[in-house]
Amino acid sequence: MIKEEARSDTGNKSNNEILPLNKLPHLVIRSQQAKVDSRKIADVFERPHDKVMLTIRSLISDDTISPAEFSESDFTSRGKKFPCIELNKAGFLKAMPFIGGRKSREGQKTLVDEFILMEKLLAKQAKERETIAFQLMRAEGKDVRKVLTDAISRFINYAKGNGSQSADKYYSIITQLTYKSFLLIEPKASEIREILTAVQLSQLQTLELMAASILIKGIDSKQSYKQIYQQLKAELNEFSSNKTQLLNA
Repeated sequence: MIKEEARSDTGNKSNNEILPLNKLPHLVIRSQQAKVDSRKIADVFERPHDKVMLTIRSLISDDTISPAEFSESDFTSRGKKFPCIELNKAGFLKAMPFIGGRKSREGQKTLVDEFILMEKLLAKQAKERETIAFQLMRAEGKDVRKVLTDAISRFINYAKGNGSQSADKYYSIITQLTYKSFLLIEPKASEIREILTAVQLSQLQTLELMAASILIKGIDSKQSYKQIYQQLKAELNEFSSNKTQLLNA
C-alpha cells in the first residue's frame, strides 16, 4: 500500500499544480494510455492475486470487460513466469466493485484518483505536443539520436575488435543509461521518447550529444572499451541528482 494517497483535485488548490508522479506508483503507460495490472490491484485491495485474476477472467469471459479494455501479461517470481492482466481505466472501473478484499474501499479511491491524475498529465502533455516548437524539437531530436546511434555502432565494432564477447548489448545499455541519467523511469513506460516533454527532450539531446562525444573521443585516443564505458557512465551519473519524472514537466 502507498503511504500517501493521490488526491483527485490533482494538487495544491492554491496554485493548481499537478502532483508529481511519485503519487502515481501503481499505473503503467502503454501507447499513451494508463493501465493497472492485476498484481497492483491485489496489493492495493489486499486481496490474493489468484482471486483477483479469477474475478477479472470471469468478467472477461462474459464480455463485461471487452478485449479493448484488457491485455494479457506476465511477471517473473523466483525464476518462474506467472500470468497477470493489465486493465485500462474502463476495465478497472468495471472490475473494481467485484474485487473485494480488506482494503476494497481504500483501494478503489486510490486507483481511481491515480487514473484521474494520470489523465490530466497525459492531456497536459498532448496539448504541449501540438505546438510548433515541440514539433521542431522532435525533428531535431531524431537527428541527435542518429549521431548517438552511429557513435554506439562504432563503439560496438571497436569493442568487438578488442575482444568483447557481448558488445552488441552496449546499444541497449547505453540507451538506458542515457535515459536513467536524467529520468526517473516510474511508472514503467514503453516508447520513452514518445512521452517526454519539450524540456525533457532538450535535456535528452544534450546528454546524447555528450555521450556520442565521449565514445568517439575514447575510440580515437585508443582507450580500452571498458575504460570508455566507465568514463561515459561516470559522466552521465553526474546528472542523476537532477532527475525528472516521465510526463511531469
